[in-house]
Amino acid sequence: MARLIRLAIVACVAWAAWHAGVAAWRQFEFSDTVAQIAQFGSDRDADSVRAAVLEAAAKLDLPVTPKGVSIRKEEQPSHLYIDVSYTAQVEIFPRYKYPWTFTTSAHGWFVPGGRIPPK
Repeated sequence: MARLIRLAIVACVAWAAWHAGVAAWRQFEFSDTVAQIAQFGSDRDADSVRAAVLEAAAKLDLPVTPKGVSIRKEEQPSHLYIDVSYTAQVEIFPRYKYPWTFTTSAHGWFVPGGRIPPK
C-alpha cells in the first residue's frame, strides 16, 4: 500500500512538472519573439507592433489580449518598449488548474541610417 501511495505522489509531481515546464517553455519562446519584434520593429506604428505580438502569442496558444500589450515609442534616438502580461491556466494536477501570471518586457532601439534590408 505504501508503494502505491509513493507511486501516486511521484506521478502527481511528474504531471505538475511537465505542465509547468511546458508553460515556462512557451513563455521563453514568446519572450524571445517579443524581443525580436522590439529589435526590428522600431519603424512600425504601435498597432502593427501590437498585431505582431498578438500573432506570436496566437502561434503559441497563449491567452494574450490586446489589453495586456503595452507599447511605448520614443524618438531621437528611436526606442520601442513592449510590455506584455497574461495569465495562463496551468494544469498542476488532473482537473486542477493554477492561474500563472507571466510578464515579458522588451526594448529595442534603432539608429537612423542603420536599417537592415528586408528579406
